[in-house]
Amino acid sequence: MRTFLTTIIIGILFLSNTPMQAQEGQEAGKILLKGIGGQSKWDSTNYILFTATGSLTEHFQNSRKFLIDMKSGKARFEGKSSDGNNIVSLFNFKTNKLAKFFINGNEVKQTNPETNELFIKINEQFKKDVTFLFLPVLIDQPETKTGEISSTIFNAEKLKSLPFQLKEGLSGEVLFNEETGRIKQFVDKEGDTYLVNDYKDIGGGLFLPTTFRNLEDSNKTLLFPTVAAFTEMEETRFSIL
Repeated sequence: MRTFLTTIIIGILFLSNTPMQAQEGQEAGKILLKGIGGQSKWDSTNYILFTATGSLTEHFQNSRKFLIDMKSGKARFEGKSSDGNNIVSLFNFKTNKLAKFFINGNEVKQTNPETNELFIKINEQFKKDVTFLFLPVLIDQPETKTGEISSTIFNAEKLKSLPFQLKEGLSGEVLFNEETGRIKQFVDKEGDTYLVNDYKDIGGGLFLPTTFRNLEDSNKTLLFPTVAAFTEMEETRFSIL
């Protein structure tokens, strides 16, 4: 009887604690949104251009550039393959469909096996890059699972720690300043620790984290030297070379 009652009590405590954790996660998400300038600033951004370096890219040379239409999902990739070819890929990151593909200024058929393989790698790299760049926004999404918030001290600064699991698979915990909403550290599920020590104003009062320095392996460090937001953009950037 005692075991049965203990089980019931534990179950009640668990059920009563789950909504509280969900509410804490939602509140933390709003704080992280505050750190980038707020929901309205994010919603009013139509286009984002960014360059990225690092993060153990095997199929492309280090630097890469993406231009994305936040509303339609249209995207443009510019970079170099590992063998030195200039690549331009026009695609849609919402549908994962390729529109046009250029190698050294020449359009190639989408049915080409090499083209398909390179596009898959570009799409994978894009998703990885924006997951880091847009991390504060993604944590606030309804489909993101969050755990119990705790307090910790990092570099003599009192921070909040929030475990999370994104819909796309990335999981870990972020340490953030409760007053500013800025992420200070990110630890992924593999135990890699990234120091987040730079937020940039990318335009229109929108701020994004642009420096993720891996403390265990510098080759995994991910930097965004250029990030800019625009309200207007030439449509041809998504249709021609």
